[in-house]
Parts: sequence; structure tokens; C-alpha cells
Amino acid sequence: MEILLNPDVLNSLWLGTRITLALTLLASVGGLALGLVAALAKISRLWPLRFLAVAYIEVFRGTPLLVQLFFLYFALPQLTGVTLPAFTTAAIGLSLFAGAYTAEIVRGSLNAVAPGQLEAATALGLKPFQVLIDVQLPQATRIALPALGNQFIGLIKDSSLASVITVTELLLSTRGLVAVTFQPVALYAATGLIYFLLSNAASRVFAGLEHRLNRPYRTATR
Repeated sequence: MEILLNPDVLNSLWLGTRITLALTLLASVGGLALGLVAALAKISRLWPLRFLAVAYIEVFRGTPLLVQLFFLYFALPQLTGVTLPAFTTAAIGLSLFAGAYTAEIVRGSLNAVAPGQLEAATALGLKPFQVLIDVQLPQATRIALPALGNQFIGLIKDSSLASVITVTELLLSTRGLVAVTFQPVALYAATGLIYFLLSNAASRVFAGLEHRLNRPYRTATR
């Protein structure tokens, strides 16, 4: 375990953790934006939007993330002539992957809002966009939050796949250290502990947000 007290080792693990967090946060924000757009498109009355949304969701939910990253990093440059940095490619790939799952979470949450509330909002003269912003989205957020929390925790672990396209996140940093120090037990144990701590911290944050959002709802329903 003395290897974990080495400043160079700690610095390398810290750098890898920072890149893992950056990938996770970027993918979460990008996935949420893509998921919201895809969910609204899927429930739209315009069939071209529904078709595009369904195609996007089915392709990215139906293929492995690893294959998607390989395609974006190795195949897409040959097709388009545009080569992106590995980190950018990983962030885009994780965002597209997360967006497909987030779209279904958001769609299900929007559909879970009581129809009577939508009818009441329409009867009050609110336009469809106002109904979406003022009635549906606030309630859908409360419904979707647990699933979105699970999605975020999953992205923390899925970010390790970025190592296959040379992104020096936590796992690849650890593999480099193991190749130099020949101390796989201590280093992989430390890496597993870091992933656990990140996931546990995220779980507590989302649990706190869920409790905070549900408090006014519980009070109003008493």
C-alpha cells in the first residue's frame, strides 16, 4: 500500500479522476439536452420529428456504447475527413448515448403528469408551450429525478470506456501506473474505491434533491 503514498501516483489518480468527472458532467448536460429534445420530438404531432426521435433512440439504445465510441473515433473521421480530439469524441459519444436513455425517462415522466392538470391549465387559457413549461416540466422533473440520478451514476462508470480511445481518465491512468509500478492490487483497489466514492456522493446529492423537490408536493397533498 506504500505505492498509494507516492506523490506521483496520487497526482496521476487525481488527474484521471478530474477527467472522469469532466466527462460525466459534460455527458450528463449534453444527454439531458438531447433527451429533452428527443422526448418532445417523440410525443410531437409531426411524424418526421417522431421518426427522427425514434430512430435516434433505437440506434443508441440498441448498440453498445463501446461500438459507438469506436465508430465516432475511428470510422467517422474516414467518412467525414474531420478528426476530433479523443476527449471531445468521448464527450460527444457519452452524450449521445445518455441522451437516448434520458429521452425515454423524460417522455415517461411527461406522460405521467395527470391529464386533469393539463386540461385544467388549458381551460385557464394557457397555451401549449406555457402548459409544458409551467405545468408539465416541473412535475415531470420530480418524477424523473430518481431515474436521472441512476443515469448519472451509470455515466460515472461508463466513462471508463473512454480509455479505449486513449482518453486518460481514471481507469487508463491506473493502467499506466500498473504498467510502471507492477502493483495491480493496490492500484485497482484504490481505483474501485474512487469510483465507489464518486457514485455514493452522486447518489446522496440526488437523494437530497429528490427530498427537496418532494417536500412542497407532500405538503400540498396533506
